Amino acid sequence: MSVPWQPATEDALVGLDTATVTVPVDHARPGVGRTVDLALARHRARDGKLRQGVLLVGPDDPGNRGTLLVPQLTAVLPPVVLDRFDIVGFDHRFSGHSDPLSCGLTPDEWLWIFHRPLAFDDEARYQRGVVERCFAEAGDVLPHLTSRNIARDMDVIRRALGEERVSYLGYSYGSYLGAVWTQLFGEHADRVVLDSVIDPGSVWRRMFLDYAEACESTLGDWAQWAAGRHADLDLGTTAPVVRERLDRLVERADREPLPVAGLPVDGTMLRLVTMVLLSSDRAWGFLGDVLRAAAHGTEAREETRLALGAMFGRGKDESGAVAQLAVLGADAPWPRDLGVYRRDMATARARHPFIGPAMAAPKAGAFWPRPPLEPVTAFGPGNRAESVLLVRSERGMFTPARGAARLRELLPHNSRLVTLAGAAHHRVYPFYGDPHIDEAVTAYLLTGKLPDRDTTFTAEESGR
Repeated sequence: MSVPWQPATEDALVGLDTATVTVPVDHARPGVGRTVDLALARHRARDGKLRQGVLLVGPDDPGNRGTLLVPQLTAVLPPVVLDRFDIVGFDHRFSGHSDPLSCGLTPDEWLWIFHRPLAFDDEARYQRGVVERCFAEAGDVLPHLTSRNIARDMDVIRRALGEERVSYLGYSYGSYLGAVWTQLFGEHADRVVLDSVIDPGSVWRRMFLDYAEACESTLGDWAQWAAGRHADLDLGTTAPVVRERLDRLVERADREPLPVAGLPVDGTMLRLVTMVLLSSDRAWGFLGDVLRAAAHGTEAREETRLALGAMFGRGKDESGAVAQLAVLGADAPWPRDLGVYRRDMATARARHPFIGPAMAAPKAGAFWPRPPLEPVTAFGPGNRAESVLLVRSERGMFTPARGAARLRELLPHNSRLVTLAGAAHHRVYPFYGDPHIDEAVTAYLLTGKLPDRDTTFTAEESGR
């Protein structure tokens, strides 16, 4: 097997090479049945004499295009990393350009995760309907769209590239994929960097509840920050007043879309925009400007509109939403008793009102019609990766810091943990730009040597 690289024709991947690698839908029967053509993108090592191998990067969310991470990374990775590694990304099975699935979902249903529950029974019918439609269209393959099978696809990619060992860089869901891959194929892992680590005990129902708690905490931090900038933002002089202003805006958007950066935004989308901008303290100013403009009926600043375009210009399409649905439903069992969700929603409404009810509501996994084909991956004994470097920010919202701490506990023999204290950021290396983190991770990628001990750096002033 070899990879037939060709110059990319897609605008977003211009300057890169692209190719496809064929994998079986069912790895238990590799010579039987349907196959998937995985889309790959590559930025070749710039110095052939110094080339150390392949740095594979995984998608950062189920259904997201991993190929698009390649140009993002090549724009910010240190030159010495670009000199020495081929940066290779892939769209995971049935997403992006890897045989994407369509189930006839509406754009509203693409956001099934963040859908705002109006009434419990209505939300249950909504989520059940999404699952039933997807299984009617693609029920033969959805049970095979799992993290373990994506990890097996990654090893097929490794073999197709002709590499005995490859390095790996993964963020968020990509960090979970990397952990699964090292557990299954650790002997083929060279350097492994798992950044913004998902708690391995949260797969996947627990993760939604964690989102609600972390979002509420981060909202409190942001409201205090915004209150200190009342002269600029005009949202209130105290954190409670700022928070009340935000809640009123969301309630208005639930009734009728609000203009945000020139676009009509409903309550579901406003909550999503808020969560995404909260996830990095470098974007808190953009969130303040968005809410200032919405609250006072003025225009958002040009830099805010550009930032929103960069963040949301390539949102999930239908295939991404379907793939996300499948991974989260097929990886692990969800509670089948709807009473669990009723109780969790009541608790969330009281403790985490901003996004809690939506996160605690019954999701597609509650109505998944087939049990998982395999158990959830257990990490620890048997992990044969030589080394794993875990990276986190202290106040990460989408991936709370305890996720990396838990994986460090499970991999005591081959991992180290690097923490950026005083920062809230999703995807730390090299996107946050902290020189200490960048130096530590780059040194590991170049040498393969883990730090002697777990290390904490304090974030430099971010300019928030």
